[in-house]
Amino acid sequence: MTALAQRIESFLRHRKCALPEIGLLQPAEPILNAAGEDIRRRIFMTADQRGRDLCLRPEFTIPVCLNHLESGKARKRYGYVGKVFRQRANEPAEFLQAGIEDIGAEKKGAADVRCLADAIDMLRLLGRNRLSVVVGDQAIFEAVLKSLGLPKAWRERLGRNFGDPARLAADLDRLSGKSNGSMDHLAPELRQAIEAGDREAVESAIASDMKKAALPPQSGRTAAEIAERLMEKAALAAVRLAPEKREVLEAFLDLDIPLKDANQRLWSFARRANIPLGKPLETFHKRAVALERLELENVSLRYRAGFGRTLDYYTGFVFEVRGGPADAKPLAGGGRYDRLMTVLGSRHKMPATGFAVYVDRVKPKLKEQAGETPAQEEAR
Repeated sequence: MTALAQRIESFLRHRKCALPEIGLLQPAEPILNAAGEDIRRRIFMTADQRGRDLCLRPEFTIPVCLNHLESGKARKRYGYVGKVFRQRANEPAEFLQAGIEDIGAEKKGAADVRCLADAIDMLRLLGRNRLSVVVGDQAIFEAVLKSLGLPKAWRERLGRNFGDPARLAADLDRLSGKSNGSMDHLAPELRQAIEAGDREAVESAIASDMKKAALPPQSGRTAAEIAERLMEKAALAAVRLAPEKREVLEAFLDLDIPLKDANQRLWSFARRANIPLGKPLETFHKRAVALERLELENVSLRYRAGFGRTLDYYTGFVFEVRGGPADAKPLAGGGRYDRLMTVLGSRHKMPATGFAVYVDRVKPKLKEQAGETPAQEEAR
């Protein structure tokens, strides 16, 4: 273990975190089901001798949660530091990640605040003292969607794309009729089955096409999964969003303000748009007040209504931390993921929150502080 990893583990133990042993090879299915498309495109897949799909550990949150479910415990704080593997643009696919997962804490507001505070403290441990934090809240976004009268299928789709501006804009164009998500490219019999709402016929047609193309079952999504996506796409295409409702949604997504001003601006938005934000906004206000009371030195806090994390399992408070404008990529990110435990098989709802620090993005700063530049490290 490196000296850096030892420092991080000491930090985690000081915060009363258990340090579970999480294997490099993980079952792929729960990760693909829970994390969504962003991870699916970037993980490294393999298989065991029995043909079971495995992947190199792409992150720690899902494996730690699976470990927690196996333990049978109601509440526990976990810490970790180790290598993860996923494809990233212009960065190594193997990198060091560290963080905390706080599972089962009933006082959600306090746990959210502690989560962000711990992330900031870990970055300070690693040498970053001036930090810029952006927070978002998926629960408020979902409350806005519900108030606009969107059906569940569209709310779920927009929720999955929350935090991805390009996909969200494309979805809004489809909702507004600017892009119809045409299925004209599909075979006539498949298109007819979809239009008739015949799920069984759709799946059968897809399975037949896969067989003709000699695609093995392990080649990607199953016929059932593809059929489900196509049926969902057809249902979504039948819905239209009125122009005035799109304006309301875009006005919300444009909010980008200091956190201390966010509650008042959100209340003003809700009154003007005549939409109830109720409990999500009340929860947001209490959390924002608690964060301001921390009086975090050299830390700026902003609320961005359109900010979300691209992993599917986040449900409420989310955040991202940078070291300032010079940091093109975040140093840390995290938030609340209350739905994840039930997705992974828990019979009971279980609140959870956590964060991850991208240690490889912080290390160059550590080298500079030690009198060694990144170029010197490369030459060594």
